[in-house]
Amino acid sequence: MTTTQVEILEKEEILLVGFSVMESLNDILANRTVGILREDLDKRSNEVENREGNGIYLIQIYSENGWTPDTPFENIIAVKVSSFGEIPTDMVTHKVPAGRYAKFVHVGLESEISHTYDRINNYALRPFDVEYWEDIHSLETEESEIDIYIPVK
Repeated sequence: MTTTQVEILEKEEILLVGFSVMESLNDILANRTVGILREDLDKRSNEVENREGNGIYLIQIYSENGWTPDTPFENIIAVKVSSFGEIPTDMVTHKVPAGRYAKFVHVGLESEISHTYDRINNYALRPFDVEYWEDIHSLETEESEIDIYIPVK
């Protein structure tokens, strides 16, 4: 497992369609919530109009009161779209704002991503972060890469 901070970059707004759940990290890990929603979204991605690319995003929006493993926060598991078309009834829309982001890359097993977040948490506090999974079927391989973007000023 390795973590690298690749660069600071300007990103355009990202339009997303997918699922949203409010749970703590401990509940997500115990229930496999994000993994289950990610697999469901992969199976149903053909229902999303105007989809761009094959990857899946995870947006984690943290409470203003701070983060702990037991504090619920919003998790949005979604695919990128060029514009919002007809939205399936059990899905939501979300916009990731344009701006400056620090890009980190986690290489290795997804189950070891907590080490990468330890490094990121030392880098900066943030209101949200963005994970991008190019291929969800390879997340538990040593070669897996997960891009993580955090907003910077």
